[in-house]
Amino acid sequence: MYKVLISEDESFIRNGLKALISWEKAGFVVADLVENGYQALEKMESQHYDVVITDVRMPRMDGLELIKAMKDRNISSEVIIISGYRNFDYARTAIGYGVRNYLLKPINIDDLLHTLASIRRELDQKNGLVETNDTELTARIKSYVALHYQEDISLRMIGEDLHYNAVYLGRLFMKETGVTFRDYLNTVRTAQAAELLAEGGRRAADVAVQVGYKDFNYFCKIFKTLYGTSPGEYKKQVVQD
Repeated sequence: MYKVLISEDESFIRNGLKALISWEKAGFVVADLVENGYQALEKMESQHYDVVITDVRMPRMDGLELIKAMKDRNISSEVIIISGYRNFDYARTAIGYGVRNYLLKPINIDDLLHTLASIRRELDQKNGLVETNDTELTARIKSYVALHYQEDISLRMIGEDLHYNAVYLGRLFMKETGVTFRDYLNTVRTAQAAELLAEGGRRAADVAVQVGYKDFNYFCKIFKTLYGTSPGEYKKQVVQD
């Protein structure tokens, strides 16, 4: 787990950030909560944090002063700024310091999770963990399909559940399996359909709905592409055999 430090003077936001996100699921753990940049810097002088989430406006030492102090001390943590101020000068200065994102309050949790996912991928790559994590993530996508293929699922839904960007998951799945997610989903669904048709007693249209297809014509097209025959003909062949 990658360690996170949250620096925010408003306690309800500070504690809310810790409570509202499934940090472990995202690959992180909130190691410390502090009220200002001065306290944050004190913590960072004795231990390393992979990510620092800090407000801009805080007493004693604000977020921009904290980031400058981190640079002066060669502290290499990734930084995410949160702010209640839509101030171009703040944002420009933060970008100049190399922060990963500048998020406005109220914080969009999806934006924060996407930023964390991007940081995690880079940290994984830096630590030589990409291959294992890519394989595990692909396995999780396949497991999701196995459990939910009967539903109207998409990479966007899976991405929301796993806290990853859907486009990234699509590219990763293609790289790891050699097929698109949609083709894999169709393979799983039609395989289940073939089993149900072989049992007899069900209409092809009912089977289509049972395995997740709302459009019967589309189901027939996919089934014929993969099995070389229509669902109805397939049922006659296997049941007679």
